[in-house]
Amino acid sequence: MAYSEKFKELFMRPRHCNEIEYTHTAEVVYPEHGDRVRIFIKVEGNLIKDIAFKASGCPRVIAASEAVCRLANGKNLEAINSLEEKDVRNEMEFFDEGYECIKAPLEALKKALLDVN
Repeated sequence: MAYSEKFKELFMRPRHCNEIEYTHTAEVVYPEHGDRVRIFIKVEGNLIKDIAFKASGCPRVIAASEAVCRLANGKNLEAINSLEEKDVRNEMEFFDEGYECIKAPLEALKKALLDVN
């Protein structure tokens, strides 16, 4: 399988794989594949002011985690609720639908936002 340059950038040089002060967090684990993603977000008002992730597993879950962070950072909560898997795949330039792990970071983000007022 050949990965796009964008995919390689997301995987090899993630900007959001770090520690931040956060107000909400959630983790999603796909044990059958060994993938684990924790998303950390700092919400102020109706905006995601900062976002980060920690992930382990395949290159696709790490690249997808970075893609989700790039899509969500600075956005309002309504925009986040409308994010879909296809948006993540477009950001990654990865369209092979045979991999479920792409869903984990977006699932974690939406789970983290469940208790935001």
